[in-house]
Amino acid sequence: MKNFTFLFTLLLLSLGFAFQASATGSDCGCDGNKLTNPSFETAHQGSTAGWTKLNNDTPFTTDNKYNMCGEYNGLLGDGTKKDAAIWQEFALTAGSQVDLKVYGGTHNNEYKHQFKLIFYNSSDVQISEEVVTMNYEVGNGSSLQKYTKSAVAPANAVKVRFEIFSSGNYFKIDGACLIITPPVDCNCVNSTTLIKNASFENSNFGDWSVVSINNLKFTQDDAYEMCGSHNGLLQNKGYIYQDVALVAGSQVQVSAYGGTHDKNEVHNFKLTFIDGAGNSVGEVVTDMDYQVTDSKLKQFFVSGAAPAGSVKVRFSVYSGGNWFKVDAICLTVTQPVTCQECTGNKLVNHSFENGTDNWNATGSLSVDQKYAVCGEKGAKLDGQGKFWQDVEVLTTYGTQVTLTIFGAFSSANSQKFQLLFLDEMQTEIGSATTDVTKLITTNPWGLVKYTVTGTFPPKTKYVRVIGSSNGGNFFADNACLTFSGPPLPVTLSSFSAKKEGGTAQLAWTTTSESNSAYFEIQHSQDGKSWIALDRLEAKGESKDLETYTYTHTNPFAVNLYRLKMVDLDETFAFSMIKSLSFDGQEQMNVYPNPTVDRIKLSSNQQITNVKVFSQTGALVLNTVPDSASEVDLTKLAQGTYYVKINNGPLMRKILVVR
Repeated sequence: MKNFTFLFTLLLLSLGFAFQASATGSDCGCDGNKLTNPSFETAHQGSTAGWTKLNNDTPFTTDNKYNMCGEYNGLLGDGTKKDAAIWQEFALTAGSQVDLKVYGGTHNNEYKHQFKLIFYNSSDVQISEEVVTMNYEVGNGSSLQKYTKSAVAPANAVKVRFEIFSSGNYFKIDGACLIITPPVDCNCVNSTTLIKNASFENSNFGDWSVVSINNLKFTQDDAYEMCGSHNGLLQNKGYIYQDVALVAGSQVQVSAYGGTHDKNEVHNFKLTFIDGAGNSVGEVVTDMDYQVTDSKLKQFFVSGAAPAGSVKVRFSVYSGGNWFKVDAICLTVTQPVTCQECTGNKLVNHSFENGTDNWNATGSLSVDQKYAVCGEKGAKLDGQGKFWQDVEVLTTYGTQVTLTIFGAFSSANSQKFQLLFLDEMQTEIGSATTDVTKLITTNPWGLVKYTVTGTFPPKTKYVRVIGSSNGGNFFADNACLTFSGPPLPVTLSSFSAKKEGGTAQLAWTTTSESNSAYFEIQHSQDGKSWIALDRLEAKGESKDLETYTYTHTNPFAVNLYRLKMVDLDETFAFSMIKSLSFDGQEQMNVYPNPTVDRIKLSSNQQITNVKVFSQTGALVLNTVPDSASEVDLTKLAQGTYYVKINNGPLMRKILVVR
């Protein structure tokens, strides 16, 4: 009899499943159960409660005669020769481990009774199934038998169905448990460069920092490995950690496997975000509360976004006592949207990842991790100075240029970003400027984005991207220079505006025209509102020097002129702006007008005092010109102002543009 029992048990194991007797109420529930209403406690009033029936005629109810868990058990069938089935479905990934435990029994083994794990692909086509045949006949007062099955989701599987099938009679079921364990991504663990020795294969734990609180012991173990041949083991109280550099706004995600023998002790995985001064600016904690079974650890996740000011994240594994087994750590860092690649960027080493390579500088320019917006480095200009990079302008680039760059300062001292337009001899022929206003320590800590745009003046050969400061620390990172718009319909070699009596004489020349349509002469008094004075037909096609003139017979006191050069396909570009003043210019001249940052004054008398007034008449600047008769207006906002010299009656209207 003993030999028969032994052989019968071996036979069951060879079929890939096992069952055993169990007393009522034992082995109920399981961690991570995917099933809804697994013990049929909410279905006794006729509700299917999460279970799908084969059809509306499927006999499915509950009774309380063979309950193993709770007060009820499921009852499939009506005693007749009729197929019946119920099921639940779950999404998964190929390679996932599926573990089933369920109790079953019948009154008649002549009918087929089965538990099935059926795998489907994305087209909802069945690709495989694993079947457990339930062949246990219940007797009066007897319990149901436990059946188990394990399977691995095949390639291309996207879901699994747990099905309970009966071909007739009654099929009694209870205490079902279905656990899906995703495959361990050992490729991420083995290839990551962020966490070193992430699966503890190297017995030299030099990459991990160890902090003992109460006699912590950190060793290598091989009893609970999930990747490779070893796992980490923390005994007693303390933690291990590694630091990973990042920038604010980065998303950090960690997958790690863990387990313990004592869930009464506190064990956790933690992300701590740290600023440039070494202070914590935020943390995220995931408790590890899994008691190990069958030498398998459980997967845990911890994730968070790096707060403002973060320069690194610390991933730590904490043990409050007993044993904490850990393995297969995968940490990824996704940089913020601000770090998306700039399409068509013409700058080299735009984010200072190669130090200061390709950037010219006066003063002290260096790089530092603390000021990185993207990557691992950002630039710091210490004290007075500037840094710049020149980009050659090709005819295919178009006529518009845009610079985006992140910046901040430690103390305000005329920090600014500029686009300088240079001719063939690298002489400045135009510029566009924006002032930096962000103090790095204000909330949110760090750098903010600035944008500078401009249109190429004629004869532009180079664009210079420049950052400058009169003192303090000036920070910059993640610069992007792009060009847009159509190329000039004509090659404008000159454009001038001169006074002749009470009229303005405009003249311009072209050296090349292709598909050009016309020139529209535009006029403005403030640089914002422009009107068309007239239009002159272009030559259309020409490789010779062509000359055009126009007379403005009724100019105002302040006059701004530009050309809109229109092509046959209606694409266009603007020339540089010229200005003329007809209000006592022989007594005082202020130029350039409009201006970006400085004005130069000339007069038939010595200038000892310069006052600048807003449009409302408020005095906004009271100063004296420098030795070159120039006045710095960089502290003024964009707008219209009036200039008076020597407290005299004569005032000049000027326009400050950025």
